[in-house]
Amino acid sequence: MDRVSISRSERRVLETLGSQGSPIYIDMLASLTDIPVSQVASLIEDLRSKGLVECVREGYLSIEVTDEGELYRRLGLPERRSIRRLLEVGAIPVAKLAEEVGLTDMEAKIAGMWLIRRGWAEVEEVDGVKILKPRVESEPEPTPDEKLLGDIGFEGLIPIEASRDIMEALSILERRKLIEKDVKHRVSVRLTDYGLKVVRGEVEVLEEVTRVTGDLIATGRWRNIVFKPYDVTLPVYQLYPGRRHFLRQVLDYMRRIWVEMGFKEMEGPIVETAFWDFDALYVPQDHPARDMQDTFYLRNPCLGDLPDRSLVERVKAAHEYGGGTGSRGWRYVWSGEDARRCLLRTHTTCLSARTIAKLKSCDLPAKFFSIGRVFRNETLSWKSLCEFYQTDGIVVDEKATFAHLLGYLKRYFTMLGFRDIRFRPAYFPYTEPSVEIEVYHPVYGQWLELGGAGVFRPEVVEPLLGMDIPVLAWGPGLNRIVMMNYGINDIRELHANDLRQLRELPDWIGV
Repeated sequence: MDRVSISRSERRVLETLGSQGSPIYIDMLASLTDIPVSQVASLIEDLRSKGLVECVREGYLSIEVTDEGELYRRLGLPERRSIRRLLEVGAIPVAKLAEEVGLTDMEAKIAGMWLIRRGWAEVEEVDGVKILKPRVESEPEPTPDEKLLGDIGFEGLIPIEASRDIMEALSILERRKLIEKDVKHRVSVRLTDYGLKVVRGEVEVLEEVTRVTGDLIATGRWRNIVFKPYDVTLPVYQLYPGRRHFLRQVLDYMRRIWVEMGFKEMEGPIVETAFWDFDALYVPQDHPARDMQDTFYLRNPCLGDLPDRSLVERVKAAHEYGGGTGSRGWRYVWSGEDARRCLLRTHTTCLSARTIAKLKSCDLPAKFFSIGRVFRNETLSWKSLCEFYQTDGIVVDEKATFAHLLGYLKRYFTMLGFRDIRFRPAYFPYTEPSVEIEVYHPVYGQWLELGGAGVFRPEVVEPLLGMDIPVLAWGPGLNRIVMMNYGINDIRELHANDLRQLRELPDWIGV
């Protein structure tokens, strides 16, 4: 006698096919066996490989009735209702068809067109008035499209090889936007002759299992079973486990770099005052960056509170005549009202200003960093957004030098995966000397500017800290770094939440 090894679930599927008759669609088979469709499909594939079943892929039209079609399915098509009324009254002026039959103006136009197209009525002009008159003596039999609309209800399945009449009726209903159709496929399953022999008991069946259980060992059944072999070459479904957004991964990685170098994180509000965002950093009140074209100012709240009066006076003095720094300042009348204006922070350097103002002599030396969102009034495009991330850092130390600044930055960008790093002189209102950081990208084949850095000017440090000591500062952006690491060319893709992109981008970063 022949032998075949099948699992309990496969046997259940075979017995269902034998008792219900075949062919049976997979979804119906899943319902009969109370096994999920995906699992039934896998079982069917195994049974097919053993020659026990055959599968046939069939195409069909999935028909769904629209809201308008459902209305006509219940009330009747406009032309059907119109011909009934015409046969009752004999004639109706075209202009009064909607009122007479109880149709909308659009339905009346549709009804008139189809009455004439179907040959049920005609239009005559009497004394300059267009009149609808019936051309039939009794109500016509339902048309194929009317019958089909009534039969399919809310949803229906129609074979692709349906009769010509049905296909023409479907075409009419689709043109009238009463149905929506879509070509789909389903798989039917039938037993082979060998499968029939198994169901009838003409073939010896050995139980097939996928794993050893305590029950198999305790009962001794393991001696009479067959272990299912695994084929590692078979295709499998791709699994997409939950994961952090790739931008969040980069932010956390950058945060870890600074923490490993001994820095503490700074945090602060997104809604800031002009005092901390500009004035405390020695940015003059007539600087172009403060204009509405560059900065988002708030209507509510419009004004915020200024800090300690003595601090405000020191900042004011630095702006007007340099204060005690020996500088000449910006030589204008500083406005406390302008400094109170509320805005969305334009950089995270305002956190550096807030942090320096809180430091005491016993806190020094100190190292801080921040990573946060900032806002600029930029035109949205492939290369710019009005919201982006920035990282800032400061080192407050009497022994800090410009060489230390370059060392920190080189270490940071090396950890990000860049190998060729260079610095070039630059200008910023609140640092002197100042540099811009550039890295060489091997794929782009060019040097790219990634941010600015420098040593805070005495006009920044002395009013905030109460003494003038070296403060190293930097504030490179993040978006370009992220785009380079992940091969993204459009900055808007960073926030598009494209599922394919979120699933496929790697968990690591580095050029």
